[in-house]
Amino acid sequence: MIKKLIPLTLICGVMYANDLTINELFESLKQQPISQKDITNIKQAQLEKQSAQNALYPKLYGELSYEHFNRPSSLRPVLPTETSTLLANDEPLPFSNDISKVGVSLSFPIFIKSLYTIKNKAELLKVASKDKQKLNLIQREATILGANANLKYLENLLIALDSKKLSISKVRDDIAIKVQNGRLAQIALIKMDKSLNDIDISTNNIKTKIDELKSTIFTLSGIDISHSVSLEKISNIQKDTILALLPLEASLKAKQLGLKASKESLYPALTLKANYSRSYADGYNNDKSLSTDFGSVGLYLKIPLFDNSKFTKIQKAKISYVNEKLNIEDVKHSLTVKASKLEKNLLLLKRSKQLAKKSIKITKELLDVAKISYLNGRMDEEEYLRYENSLFDAYASLYEIDAKKWEDIVQLAVIYGNDLKGIVK
Repeated sequence: MIKKLIPLTLICGVMYANDLTINELFESLKQQPISQKDITNIKQAQLEKQSAQNALYPKLYGELSYEHFNRPSSLRPVLPTETSTLLANDEPLPFSNDISKVGVSLSFPIFIKSLYTIKNKAELLKVASKDKQKLNLIQREATILGANANLKYLENLLIALDSKKLSISKVRDDIAIKVQNGRLAQIALIKMDKSLNDIDISTNNIKTKIDELKSTIFTLSGIDISHSVSLEKISNIQKDTILALLPLEASLKAKQLGLKASKESLYPALTLKANYSRSYADGYNNDKSLSTDFGSVGLYLKIPLFDNSKFTKIQKAKISYVNEKLNIEDVKHSLTVKASKLEKNLLLLKRSKQLAKKSIKITKELLDVAKISYLNGRMDEEEYLRYENSLFDAYASLYEIDAKKWEDIVQLAVIYGNDLKGIVK
């Protein structure tokens, strides 16, 4: 029963792998912690914007207090005429050693210029965070696609090695018969065995690299694939904008506003403040309970006359802005040059693929002739094996061109900010 179940399990696994698409890997990537972290960063940027905006709102607080003094203290200001009247009527004076209060206080920034600039800066940082999240996602998609393309390349190398091993093994069988019959020296068989052993070593090394690529895909997508998924280009790359520049440009504008806010900190600030409280105590002159209220409202203009730290902050903000501007110019130049190089490479790879296919066809024909010549004694082992190696190298070159093509495509997609789900399937 178990023996019957094993093939069925293998078939199901193969069906799942065949049904898997590159877009399913991309979708799974979005659910992984590394991608969710970027979404959290956007939420954090939104909260930073909200915090900057909150500074423009009034602040209203309720207040409760109980205070004990070592000598009678005033609950509120008292006029001399009011004191005389209270004493004449044996009313408690608003002084006591123990005072309880309940009240409210209000603070409202009527004009603090830098607060509006800081709010706009926070909005730009939120935009930069969104652009960065998009760039990170596309870069990770590119890593998955590139790993898959190289996985396909190595899988094809294994197929080519198996074909090479099968071809040499057949020749070895013929040689073994001739060695047994004394028609060939034992060294001919040893050379064939060494060649077959070299193939096994190469196969093992390739399988190690395959495991590494699968691990990369699993780390990003959370899916442990059994073999590479198929790739098909369905549309061309849109070259409207360089995505990597967008978060940098938003960050540059934010730094520019940061510089502006630093300068605006030298402006006067106008604030409205108001408070109201009701106090409860026992009058110190007759211990009778009393309650009284007191309130105030005022406009306060704060003028910075001298604060050297503000000038230092202005200089730091200016340097940060200039550095960001130079960084954008450098990144723009580098990516423009890289994009141009990648586009030229894709054209060259198209021609290289045609030549590689032609090389395979010719090398196959030469190998067929070489086998006959070797078996007929007109060619030595080293020369025959060179033809076997040449055919493998021709196949390897073709597969490498395909992998390189996909690598160039995904790099262009990252530069121009194209979601790979719209480029391949």
